[in-house]
Amino acid sequence: MQRIKYLVTFGLLLLIALWFVGSRTASVPVYADSAISADGALSLTTAWAQSAGTTLTSDQRQQLAKRTVQIVMLQDTEDGYFIIGAGSGTLISPTGLILTNAHVASPKTVGVPEDEPDALGIALLTNEDEPPVPTFFASVVAVDGYLDLAVLQIDQNLDGSAIRPTDLALPYVAMGNSDDLHLGDNVYIFGFPGIGGDTITFTRGTIAGFSSQDPIGNRAWIKTDATIAGGNSGGLAVSDAGSIVGVPTRASSGANGQITDCRVVQDTNGDGSLDDRDNCIPIGGFINALRPVNLAKALIRAVEAGSGYGSPYPTLGGVTTTSGQQQFQFEGWSESADNQGCAVNVVSTFPSGTTRVTAVFSYAGLTEGETLGYAWLIDGESVAEGTFEWDGDASGSCYPFWLENGGKSLPDGEYVLLLGAGEELRVVAQAETQVGGVVSADTIQMSGTITDAETGKAIAGALVIVLQPGVDVGTWLDAPDLDTIYTFAETDARGGYFLPELLARDVRYEAVVLADGYLDETGYLEFSTDDPDSMTINVALSR
Repeated sequence: MQRIKYLVTFGLLLLIALWFVGSRTASVPVYADSAISADGALSLTTAWAQSAGTTLTSDQRQQLAKRTVQIVMLQDTEDGYFIIGAGSGTLISPTGLILTNAHVASPKTVGVPEDEPDALGIALLTNEDEPPVPTFFASVVAVDGYLDLAVLQIDQNLDGSAIRPTDLALPYVAMGNSDDLHLGDNVYIFGFPGIGGDTITFTRGTIAGFSSQDPIGNRAWIKTDATIAGGNSGGLAVSDAGSIVGVPTRASSGANGQITDCRVVQDTNGDGSLDDRDNCIPIGGFINALRPVNLAKALIRAVEAGSGYGSPYPTLGGVTTTSGQQQFQFEGWSESADNQGCAVNVVSTFPSGTTRVTAVFSYAGLTEGETLGYAWLIDGESVAEGTFEWDGDASGSCYPFWLENGGKSLPDGEYVLLLGAGEELRVVAQAETQVGGVVSADTIQMSGTITDAETGKAIAGALVIVLQPGVDVGTWLDAPDLDTIYTFAETDARGGYFLPELLARDVRYEAVVLADGYLDETGYLEFSTDDPDSMTINVALSR
C-alpha cells in the first residue's frame, strides 16, 4: 500500500487520473481474447495451455493487466474525498468480486484503525500505457486481518447509484492452486506501485521458497525474487498457466518481516520536493512475499455462498474481525434513547460529569435466539462485557447499548463499544467517543492549516504555540520558556494542526507559528461567546 497525501474533490480530480469526476458515468470495458471463456475468465484453454510452462505471451499479459484494478482508499471530508492510500486488487468474478489485502481494504483489521477509509474507489485499466480509469465504488464483504486478505464487491457507480452484480459481466482471472507451486517456477506480478507512476507495472521472477507461520502451516508465505514495491499490495500474482497463485503482500521482507529497503523516491506529500518529510517507499530487489491464493478461498467461498466469514486464526490487538450476515451500523451517541430505541439529541462526545452514554445502531440479518455479545472499554481497559440472546426483529433502524455507573459520574476517558456475533462472538461493529476534555459553553477547539504564502503549499513540521494568558509573545521569543506554553501542536504532512487543549472564551492568548526557513508569525487569540465551538485558524508563512 502506498500513502498519498493530497486533497481531491469531485470537481477537481486531475491529480490521479481524473479520480472520481462527478460527471463521469461508469463504463465496463469489453475485451476480446481467444483465451477468455464466454463469461470473461482467463482459463486454461487450448490457446493458453500451449504456452504454459514457458512464459506468458504479450497478449496474455495485456489481458491479465486489464483484470488488475487500482484500489483507492478515500476519506470523506467537507471538501470532497481525500486520498489516504492506494493499493491493487484482482477481479475474480464477472459479478465484480475483487481479491486484495486486508491492509488495503480495511486497515483496522490489521491493527491500524486510524487508517480506515470511508470509501474504496475502483479504477479499471483500458490501456497499458495509460492510468486506470475511475469507474466504481466497492465494499468489503469478507476480511481476515490475520491473513491480511480481503474480498470486495463492486456495488456502486461513481454517482452513487447502486449496481446489481449480475449486470456487470466483468472480465476476471481464474483461481489457481498455490499448492502446486515448486521452487524455480515462474511467477508474474501485476499492480500499481507508486514508484512506477500512475500506469500499471509488470514484473516477473521465480518461486524462491516457502515460509511457515503458526498456526497457518508450512505454506503460509510464498517467497519470490520478483520485484514488488509499495502499491503492489493486494495485486495479482499468476503462474505460467495465467491463474492466480498468490497476493503480493510484503515488499522487501527480511527474516522477521521487516522492510529491508525503504527509500524516499516519491513526492508523497505533494510539496514539490523529495526530502525527509516524504514517506519512504519499499523497494523490491530482495526476497518478497506472496500470500498463497489457497488461503483466500475460504473467504471467497463464504461470499459466494452468502454466509458470513469468520477467521479461524488468532485475534489482532485483542479484536477479531469478521464479516457476516449480521450487520450493525453505528447511528450516533446520546445520553438516552426514546421509546423506539433511537438516539435523543445526538452528540459526538460527552462532558465531564456524564452519568450515562448510549450508542445506537441500525441492524440487519439477525435471527431470533442467536447469541450476541458486547464489551465496553475505557482507555483500552474492559469495564463491562456480556452476552445476550437476540429477541428482536431481523432488521431495524434503532437499537441502543448504554453504559452507566449507578447514577454517578462516568470517568473521563476514551470509550469504545465492541459488538460481537457468531459462535465465537467475533467483532462485527464498534463505536468510539470521549467523556471529559470536550468543548463546553466556556471553551472552544482550535485547528487549521499552515501554508506557504507564495506557493500555497502545506508546511509540514511547523509549530503552533499558544502561550499562557498574560505572557507577551515578543518577550517569550527573546527567551523561550517551556513552562509558559499553554498548548502547542505540530503540523502534519498536509499542514494541518489540532490544538490538544481547549481555549477559554473572553481570554487573550498570544501565539506564534514557527517553521524552518520561514519568518515567525505572531499574534493573539481571543474568542467571544458569539464564536462557534470549533474555530479554524489558517496561517500563511512568508520566507
